[in-house]
Amino acid sequence: MSLEYSSTIASIVQKLETRDPLPPLAPSQEWDSELTHRIEGLSLETLFDGQSVKGSTMGYAMQSGLLLWNDALDASHTISQGIESGTGSYWHGIMHRREPDYSNGKYWFRRVGVHPTFPALRGRALALLQSGSIKSDSLADYVDAIEGRENWDAFRFVDWCQAADEDRSTPEAVKSFLQVVQVEEIKLLLDYSYQQALTQ
Repeated sequence: MSLEYSSTIASIVQKLETRDPLPPLAPSQEWDSELTHRIEGLSLETLFDGQSVKGSTMGYAMQSGLLLWNDALDASHTISQGIESGTGSYWHGIMHRREPDYSNGKYWFRRVGVHPTFPALRGRALALLQSGSIKSDSLADYVDAIEGRENWDAFRFVDWCQAADEDRSTPEAVKSFLQVVQVEEIKLLLDYSYQQALTQ
């Protein structure tokens, strides 16, 4: 966690960070139903420990993101579909990508445009590949693809997730890489949503 979240959010994030195995690319059910009910039941005032939330839509984006990390896709979607901003569209796009409804995910990523978190996500994905923590010759194409673009390509990531989900011969190293990047994507977008909620 790169930000100092409210204690309520921090406790939820801490629980989500313990997930093992990592969240699937296309979950079939929520990870922890009690956590879903807890997140859904929190007012923004409680979620942010009484801090002044200047941008309520970004506060709800935070709630949507926490639900999405918990694989509560429907609950997350109920919130994100009402957030008319690039960040709301980003949460909406991730939800549809994981549903999986890949073409609908791409529709929402077109509405995102270039999100401020994209450069950091590209950097984290490259660092992960270059660190050697996930080793496989099959990852070489991913390095080339990411290095070959100046910014993160959300559409290509949808394609990669779709290929991994539909092709049973996809190497485990590739699936692991995509799952780690997915978590980094969620973390970065949570950070951004939190900052914007308090400063907008």
